[in-house]
Amino acid sequence: MAPVDSDKVLDAVLQTAGEHGWSDLTIEMVAERASLSASEIIRLYPGKRAILDAMADRFERQADETVDAEARDPSLPVPERLFDAIMTRFELLQEHRDGYAAIFGAARSNPCLALAGLARLTPAMGMVLRQTGLDHRGPLGCLRRKVLGALYISVLQVWLNDESEDLGPTMAALDKRLRQLDEIVASTPMRRKNHSEESSFSGR
Repeated sequence: MAPVDSDKVLDAVLQTAGEHGWSDLTIEMVAERASLSASEIIRLYPGKRAILDAMADRFERQADETVDAEARDPSLPVPERLFDAIMTRFELLQEHRDGYAAIFGAARSNPCLALAGLARLTPAMGMVLRQTGLDHRGPLGCLRRKVLGALYISVLQVWLNDESEDLGPTMAALDKRLRQLDEIVASTPMRRKNHSEESSFSGR
């Protein structure tokens, strides 16, 4: 028996969720979309939670593989690097906008779904920090991940309502929040005591 193409299944899930919503999505709908049998999909993904886990794993791989080279450029200011790394994620979301929006919308009324997403957020922001050359370990790394996670959720709300083709409002919101964050961190006692990049987001 030939192995099932997981990308084909996950793409079918996102397309189906975009049309019918996440709560109403069934394995049978996905199977029809992917031209597979329901049993083939169930063998690969026994339930919706397994599908979400696989989707999140794929998203993180793609975010690491496709991140803008400027995000890794140590000569650029930290806010610019963070902007490039985080915008990569919104551009990936945009490729399956309706499907991801359906999942995020379902999470608003499903605490278990929301908690599963939040559990993924902190390590995802750890990847952003690694991509931009910032330490993600220790107490400061933990703080950075939490702060970036809150920022990401804030900008995600803008993206969900952003109907522009170029994601202009999303980019503007991300830029504004990163610059506000840079100013706040730069003014803290920790920042004044240590001017190295590793002690703050700003790197100034």
